[in-house]
Amino acid sequence: MTERLSQLLAGEADGLDVPPPAPAAVLRQGRGLRRRNRMVIGACSVAAVLVIGGGVAALSGSDGSTAAPDPASTPPSTNAVFAYGNQVFYDGPGHSASVEDKAVKSLFFTSAGVVVRAGDNAWSDGGGEQRFSLITPGGAVNRLGLVTEETVHASDPGQPYVAYGEAVDGQLQVVVYDAVADQEAARITVGPTKDNWFPLSIDGDTVYIQNGYDGGAFAVDWRDGSVEPWDQSSVWEIAGGHAAVTVDGAPTVIDTASGEELLSVDGAGYFDLSPDGRYAQLVDEESGKSKVYDVASGSSTALEGQPYDWGWTADGQVFKVGKSDVTTCNPATGACTTAPYAKPTLPDPGPVTETFSEPACADLNCGPDYYDNCYDHPDQCEWVSSTSVTDNSPELRLAGRAYES
Repeated sequence: MTERLSQLLAGEADGLDVPPPAPAAVLRQGRGLRRRNRMVIGACSVAAVLVIGGGVAALSGSDGSTAAPDPASTPPSTNAVFAYGNQVFYDGPGHSASVEDKAVKSLFFTSAGVVVRAGDNAWSDGGGEQRFSLITPGGAVNRLGLVTEETVHASDPGQPYVAYGEAVDGQLQVVVYDAVADQEAARITVGPTKDNWFPLSIDGDTVYIQNGYDGGAFAVDWRDGSVEPWDQSSVWEIAGGHAAVTVDGAPTVIDTASGEELLSVDGAGYFDLSPDGRYAQLVDEESGKSKVYDVASGSSTALEGQPYDWGWTADGQVFKVGKSDVTTCNPATGACTTAPYAKPTLPDPGPVTETFSEPACADLNCGPDYYDNCYDHPDQCEWVSSTSVTDNSPELRLAGRAYES
């Protein structure tokens, strides 16, 4: 378990009284978490302060892709977007809508409005079906036909799409889903895969996707169906023609077209790009501190509080949800505004019960290689079923954060 994940789990665990889960469930969840090189949990309970310089301041076949021009739409809100439980504040704290589900898992900016990924719990992965709704700029909630499980999703705020990867008959396929038409816009076959979890980003006509553990990364033009290798270190944070990667151990932002290094800093951590790609938040895993950099100029703004307390607006501002207000700050000028917020009173969603099928381990001393082999070759192992019951409660989710990492 990485240091970052340990810190996150320790923070979330304070004050919780969780019954011991079934050992098999722990093994399954542990295996799943090992696949993720980052895990982000949004939680916030105090007001925000920005500090500057020390002072407060066409559906296609698998052989290709065609798509109609993007439909005309209203630009997404530039106010804070967040959710508590199943209540989504889609245009600042003064505009909310309820999705017909128990909990929101993550929020995606699109040109058609906010796409909500929800389910029986707020967990980033696992826990059953992932169901989707589109909240339009006017507040209408449109339930989508899209349902996925145990996969990663991404969006581009300038387009009405959600992208994800899917393993179909041993082949990795990139799916681009149109939230307005409520149907697939493209499905492109990338190549053979042995996994079912695929980190990705979508930026314009290109989907950048990682093929599981060791299957390589690819740049997929989802409109013409072409697939090219992507030789950078990450596909997690790509937006506005910029990619957050690591070069010689240093957090770096590059130009996706030329590969030119636009911004690089010494020290621990990684860059989290704004949805428009203009800004990059440096998340320091060791200290828990963060700064926001202007990618073009290299100037920086320090943020108060934990990095995961901050979300992004669609136009690259940062925001934080406090006990009684929401503070939104412009990282270029340092100007901040606040708006009142009242946390909604929601019913307890109740515990989540999951049933797992796991490889049987007679002496309980089986190592990771044993389980990995069983998952890769199910017919070589005996399997047993077990049940896990986990507490479930309303949680805060901030737009612009990579909860699925």
